[in-house]
Amino acid sequence: MTMRALQLKQLVFLILLTLVYLCFELGFNARLLDVVGGNASPADVEHLEVYGRTLSGVAAALVLLQVLLRRRLRSQARRPSLLRIAFGCLLVAAAVFGAIKIFVDVLVATRDAEFRRVAYNTILLQRSLVNGQAELDGLVDDKLLFAQPEGKAFLALFPFLALSNETLDERMKGVKDQVIGNIVRSSKSGQQYYEDYLEAIKRTHTSWQKYARIPSASNDDLQREQDKAWDDYLASLRKHGWTPYTVPGYRRAAVVKKVRQKVPVSSRWDPSDEVAFREAVEQRYRKSVSGIVVGRDRIPPGLSFAQFVLRPGVQAQLREALALPSGVTVAHAYGSAAEFKRLYEAMVGKAVRDKRASYDSEAAQFEHGARLFEDGNEAARAAIVPPVALAFSLLGAIGHFSKLLYLVATLVLLLRAPGQDTLGRRSAWIATSVLLAAFAGVWAVLTFADNRVTRSELFAQMLDQVRAVEEGDTGWTRVRKAMIGNLTHVVAVGQGYSYPVNEAIRVNLLQDLKYGYENGNEAQP
Repeated sequence: MTMRALQLKQLVFLILLTLVYLCFELGFNARLLDVVGGNASPADVEHLEVYGRTLSGVAAALVLLQVLLRRRLRSQARRPSLLRIAFGCLLVAAAVFGAIKIFVDVLVATRDAEFRRVAYNTILLQRSLVNGQAELDGLVDDKLLFAQPEGKAFLALFPFLALSNETLDERMKGVKDQVIGNIVRSSKSGQQYYEDYLEAIKRTHTSWQKYARIPSASNDDLQREQDKAWDDYLASLRKHGWTPYTVPGYRRAAVVKKVRQKVPVSSRWDPSDEVAFREAVEQRYRKSVSGIVVGRDRIPPGLSFAQFVLRPGVQAQLREALALPSGVTVAHAYGSAAEFKRLYEAMVGKAVRDKRASYDSEAAQFEHGARLFEDGNEAARAAIVPPVALAFSLLGAIGHFSKLLYLVATLVLLLRAPGQDTLGRRSAWIATSVLLAAFAGVWAVLTFADNRVTRSELFAQMLDQVRAVEEGDTGWTRVRKAMIGNLTHVVAVGQGYSYPVNEAIRVNLLQDLKYGYENGNEAQP
């Protein structure tokens, strides 16, 4: 096979491979917006990271593959070998996968307590926006905004933008309790809570059945108990041919020890002292019929189940099992759903107050080892991962789209020069110019383009805060802030315009590939 034929074959192979990669990358890009628009859980964020890092690793491997295949094509010894190329690509993919993981982990780990506190509240506000429970002044006045591409792109960037917004806490006033309440209801529905109640009542009923077997005290019963115990004692002595008065001195201690196993007589009890014996039996009897102790509450015998449930000790146990506030009374049964709903709402109210205290906590509570460190760290990751994943995804898509145009241009130029085995210098420069122009052109278009979200007063205000120059900023710091601001704008515009195409690719070409996220476009209740 001639050099020209090999090069044409290689170009077609790389074009097809790039197209396949772009399909998966664009499908992931669409699914990423679905995740941030659907109240992503920590597990969803983790799956998101894995898929994102994998695709970034594949993107880097494809670039290396193209370089190594070109080198192999131009080498008379056909070096490097295909095995070495495959190994090199796998190595680069793994290295990029690990590098991005380290990058994100370091980014999360180096955030301070104030960042974690703000992220913790930001994720809550993001959920309220998804569920339509809060509105942001200065944004687009459209209740369906966050079900649309530009709205989903804004949600993905929102935690990152909100972290630099000093008015976040003020915006959240009035919606915190409502949002937390909906989160509680989502994690524990009324039906689930009713099943918890039934289980708690079942355990209480089992305790009552044991309690109900305790007899009530009466003098006749006591007399029978004493007589039986004394008769049993006499019978045990007769086996040895003794009476209470004839127990040998050397056996007295053994006899007393055996009696004490059933009757609480004194260790110095005389085996012939019937009065002390009967008093000990009475003591045992009175104790057995005096009821049971639940917590600090001694419950007398003879109560019905309904009365038993209302005892303070039992109520305390039920309130603890059902996460209810003090003062709430749990009935042994409920006659209607409305009656039980009051109990459910009491649980929700307590959970909201407990969680609200966490959201209102000072930054010190989010320090390493503090009570809310883990929750804050989880929120920081949820705030950082989607924007980072979007940025890498967009860079990969634009970069490989530009590379695809370069490969197509190279193929076309080679086909138009039938007598050449390789492209001339001028043609190679033309193909490279196509790559650079495509990348720069797409980026420039997205930089100067707008959608209704990026034109909004709120987005402009939040972006200005990201780019704001502070006293003492170095030249590099100012450039970095400008680059982050530009990247944020490009992501917001690019994701808004590309989502419909990307989603069509995911659903139709990739057969509705989920990328580890099963909840679809629907926001959780």
